Amino acid sequence: MTTLVIAFVLITLLVLFAGRVPFRPAPIAQPGTPASVYIERDTQLLSTYGYTLEGTVHIPIDRAMELIVERGLPVRADATPTP
Repeated sequence: MTTLVIAFVLITLLVLFAGRVPFRPAPIAQPGTPASVYIERDTQLLSTYGYTLEGTVHIPIDRAMELIVERGLPVRADATPTP
């Protein structure tokens, strides 16, 4: 009988104090650069000719695809077909 009373008291206390537990606030959005700025920058980079900081050249994607169609992809000299 005493175990039932203790269990009842513990459950009652848990229910009472459950509402008093501090609630974690929702995360607040931090101000930053909107995605449209990055999209515009990348679109500009992918559609123009230019140089990179590493000294390589970049060309528009459409032109790169045309060059692959014209020249084909490189093939190794010792290439063997895989089964």
